[in-house]
Amino acid sequence: MTDIICNILFLSAPLMIASFGALLSEYAGRTAIFIDGIINLSAFLCYAFTVLTKSAVTGCMLSVICCTMFIFLFQKAVEYTHANPFLASLALNIFSAALVSLLSVKLFGTRGVLTSDFFVFQAKTTRIVTSGAAYSIIIISIVLLFATKKGLYLRITGSDSDVLRSRGINVSAGMRAAWSLAAFYASCTGCILTLRLSSFVPDISSGSGWLALAAVFLGKRSCTGTCAAVLVICTGEYFASNLQNIFPNISAPLLISLPYITALTLLFLEPDINKED
Repeated sequence: MTDIICNILFLSAPLMIASFGALLSEYAGRTAIFIDGIINLSAFLCYAFTVLTKSAVTGCMLSVICCTMFIFLFQKAVEYTHANPFLASLALNIFSAALVSLLSVKLFGTRGVLTSDFFVFQAKTTRIVTSGAAYSIIIISIVLLFATKKGLYLRITGSDSDVLRSRGINVSAGMRAAWSLAAFYASCTGCILTLRLSSFVPDISSGSGWLALAAVFLGKRSCTGTCAAVLVICTGEYFASNLQNIFPNISAPLLISLPYITALTLLFLEPDINKED
């Protein structure tokens, strides 16, 4: 039983940190639709920078910095052009996929799976280190979010922006900060996924960004609720990955889709839950 819990926690780490970023963006009143695209972009950049510098730490740091700055500048452009943030964020997913494909061809001559002798890591150690890093970042972020004045400002940017304006606080800066933080957490997720695979696979997120958004809404935009939703989704994913050992003839596409089916089922049940409350 302990092994199962540990495996679920290891499996949950990438989605947990991406969901926390999505939650921060929701607090600011801006849904971070771009998360899935940033996960894929950061995963590629992590691989590319690691191979070029021969250092996984440097590769991760440069990937996170580039993705966070990219979203910060993107947010500035959205504000300057008065574009619709939702549609712009949605379009960014398409742009990120195209950018990854272009860079992959330019740097490595292929749009397929990327592997290198400089990008090989021990599976068990990588899972432990990446999970520990992810949960440490989340815990520190929660403390800052709920125990500091700036954390309070961020949490009420979307719901009580008039209160902040009356105190002379720049609400737009809070929204930019929220999107930048969402990009930071999403890029951490991308790095974790590619490090665990010891390679880069196109569309490595496999919809993790969308599952992160689903977890936020399932969790009713609260930290504890979002964490609980992530654990439920990843528990479904864990048992799906082990079902084939019990039922060898079960369809592989069905197993892959089980986490998404779990999330979709919970979303359908959510209105009934609210009625009972």
